[in-house]
Amino acid sequence: MTVEDSQRVRQVAEQVAAASPPDVQADINALMRSAQKPGWLDEAGRAMNVRYGGMRALMNRDQPVEEGVDIGPPPVGDLETIVFAVGTPVFLVRNNAIDIDSAREEARAWRRILTDNAANLNRTMVSIGRVDVTNADRDYAGTAWVIDDGLVVTNRHVANLFAEASGTGFKFKIGFDARHEIGVNIDFLEEYGNPASDEVKIERIVWVAPESGPDVAFLKLQQASSPVGRIKLDLASEAPVRNLPVAAIGYPASDSRFSDQRLAEKIFGGVFTKKRLAVGNLLAADENRVTHSCSTLGGNSGSPLLDIGTGRVMGLHYSGTEFIENDAVPAAVLRRCLQRARGLLAPLNGEIIMSTNEGSGSGAGGGGKVTFTVPLKITVELDSAALQSPLAGGAAGSPSGPSVTVSAAGPGGNAPPPSPIAMPTREQVLAAVRTARSLLANRDDVVAIKPGYRFEKGEITDQRAVVIAVNRKLELGALEARGRTKLPDYIDGVRTDITVASAEDLFGLGIEEAGQPSWHTNYQPRPDLPLTRRPVNGKFVIHTGPDASWPQLGPFLSKTRRSLVVAMYDFGATNVANGVLNAVKGQAETIAMVLQMGGKVHEGDLTDAEAVAQIRDAKGSKFDFAPASVGRNGIFDSAYHIKVAVRDHSAMWLSSGNWQSSNQPNVAPLTNKDDAASALRLYNREWHAILEDAGLSKLFEDHILRDLEEAKTVTEAGLVAEQLVFLPANLAVDTLEAPQKPRYFEPLTGERTIDVQPILTPDNYIDTVLPFIQSARSRIYFQNQSFNTKTVGDGYRRLLDALLEKQTSGLDVRIIFRSFGSEDRDVISNAKDYGFDTNKIRKQKNCHTKGIIVDSEAVLMGSHNWTTAGTGFNRDASLIFYDAEIAKFYEEIFLYDWNRIGPARIDENLPPPVLAPAGGETAPPSGYIAVPLSMALGR
Repeated sequence: MTVEDSQRVRQVAEQVAAASPPDVQADINALMRSAQKPGWLDEAGRAMNVRYGGMRALMNRDQPVEEGVDIGPPPVGDLETIVFAVGTPVFLVRNNAIDIDSAREEARAWRRILTDNAANLNRTMVSIGRVDVTNADRDYAGTAWVIDDGLVVTNRHVANLFAEASGTGFKFKIGFDARHEIGVNIDFLEEYGNPASDEVKIERIVWVAPESGPDVAFLKLQQASSPVGRIKLDLASEAPVRNLPVAAIGYPASDSRFSDQRLAEKIFGGVFTKKRLAVGNLLAADENRVTHSCSTLGGNSGSPLLDIGTGRVMGLHYSGTEFIENDAVPAAVLRRCLQRARGLLAPLNGEIIMSTNEGSGSGAGGGGKVTFTVPLKITVELDSAALQSPLAGGAAGSPSGPSVTVSAAGPGGNAPPPSPIAMPTREQVLAAVRTARSLLANRDDVVAIKPGYRFEKGEITDQRAVVIAVNRKLELGALEARGRTKLPDYIDGVRTDITVASAEDLFGLGIEEAGQPSWHTNYQPRPDLPLTRRPVNGKFVIHTGPDASWPQLGPFLSKTRRSLVVAMYDFGATNVANGVLNAVKGQAETIAMVLQMGGKVHEGDLTDAEAVAQIRDAKGSKFDFAPASVGRNGIFDSAYHIKVAVRDHSAMWLSSGNWQSSNQPNVAPLTNKDDAASALRLYNREWHAILEDAGLSKLFEDHILRDLEEAKTVTEAGLVAEQLVFLPANLAVDTLEAPQKPRYFEPLTGERTIDVQPILTPDNYIDTVLPFIQSARSRIYFQNQSFNTKTVGDGYRRLLDALLEKQTSGLDVRIIFRSFGSEDRDVISNAKDYGFDTNKIRKQKNCHTKGIIVDSEAVLMGSHNWTTAGTGFNRDASLIFYDAEIAKFYEEIFLYDWNRIGPARIDENLPPPVLAPAGGETAPPSGYIAVPLSMALGR
């Protein structure tokens, strides 16, 4: 570390302080302001100053500096010392529990936080151990922890101290005596002041990632050696969130690589090689790395990085530079690597055979044959006349090169490979998937292997297949140039289908063994605000977007005279922000708002915080605001997804679309020819309604104001920035949609009585929409951004089953969902698995509406995504119009979209998605767009 790094230390200290919980920040500030500083501060500060202060640290404070002499940056001050000592303290672990009193007295907030969350962290202690080695040049190598039954994970650079490649696997290195192997044990205790140990022998090196991969290695524990209570640690399924409080648990060493040993002594209290817990926060994240602020040393390599609030693993610590940064492998990457390790542990008894597809009808052979042992007997037979794809395991039937069949044969020697199975069962596919995961575990170009279906020319077929997801599909020549072989066409007789990895694949969220998702709500029913079906009397404007989105919302807002009450998921369109400010610009008007903070920002839009700040600056005390209460400690599960505005207690706007430029673009395609040429291609399909009825408007207003007051009372709800994923922007082009001249629809307006059913979630969506679907006699037209048939809770399953029952009983049930490029294949395949007729499913770019039309007589419209959270646990709002005129208005638009987009075809040539860095501040790479990860996954 150079003199100039003192500036970096100062910058990091400021970043760490800003990322710390408010109570921790208060401790830091209190110590900074204190007139009586503790003795350790001066001593630690001098150590840091000598290390990082450069020439200035060696000078008297008032010593003059000669002109032209560069003495470097100013020395390190109290702030940096206090931040690292109080903001990232280190605790002892005793008897597999945190010793809360072992950190400095001034770290009061962290003591409270750990006390409140001790149960989450203490249960993990018995599963975290020190990697001890014998017959080596040292006594221990790092930290490891239980990631699966009988399996521990550590870093590659830790395993490299005792492991080396051997043929197709790995073996223990010969040790210090040059005769025997290095011995490896995991001591799951090794605590300060405790002479006891809890050692388990490592009997096998399962997999060490290549140098080009993540810093990960998997080791197998000796069987029947784990005590009761030793659990595998849960990998976090949620994406990393910046500023999340985390803890690194491991065995910090007296690390000679640490720049200043005296300073290390001060930080770690002179206790090394014993189990310690270091606290901090996540500072940044992308798809390959999580950066955190926990204090670590060399022995921490392999430490789990735990979410303090849940005890789940956010990452595997692998490197650090003191007071600069600490890095970890993200949980999503660990989950993918774990899949490979499990594949290598799967039993494969007998022969593995690679041969031609004898049942393919491809004609006579003429190829060569070779058999080798690894130690399993492998036979490879190439048929130059067979047909195969030029891509990496691409679609069957395309010429160029030999076909390859892989199978795991049972015992018995020379059993022939199984014949291709024309229509394999789901059980046969699942068995073949397990075989494929074992055989392809060391292919670093393979991201995921899963059950699915073959696709031909972009369309799903009825043939089940082993789907192999790769980073990018390559021509055979490109594969060979990279030293890779073609992926097999068959596994155990089951056809393979190669595809580009989806976000779910890349982020390790689709593995069957992963924990099942859960949902929650702390919402309390409101019997005093009943959502009863009712006649609505007055004017109405039923319209769609982008046809008439802003041309109708703008005038609605401008008519505000007394009050505006808003419930919104995203708010950033500058035209809407200006419209709101103009609507309430007088002294008398008031505005109340509940908004989920931290949503996606389109180019040119405001952030949610900027939009709120503009209103607060303009209205002051006349602006009543609360951020929506969502998340682990919040009222709603994951989203305050509602889109409602109430004007003057007497009129309301309800929509499927937010107040962002994608939902409310400042365009008027019905009246402006320039807008008409591109609006449908660039902006979202939305369904909107404006109703002038005091009773219905007041009902929604009262619910929103109740949401606002309750959000204010929820402590530690937190403002969590939603994780973004960058998807290829290619999917914004109509390459797979039928080319037609855009058509735009005039709003349906009138003044009469309408039969309306108001709906809110968590209140009454499932109980109201289920009989609505069941009432269908001839047809149901369904158009929704989401159509999740994979992660399904009990209530949501009732809706899916009702819709499926109508389709299988012969009704005309058509489904449109939103296209997210690489995710489309899984959506279609999962729907087919659920039982839906995929010939009646189509995908539409920019589809953001959430509507259901029944028998041309009634229509549901609003903000409810068809997911478990959207239908049961988030805050959403919809209306059912039992009105044939309104139903037929939306039906005409649905049929226009249905015919325009054509059959659902996937684009296999798109590049894979990319996880955006935590915090959402980085612009998408060229050719990509930013989308919330939960939206891309349809959750």
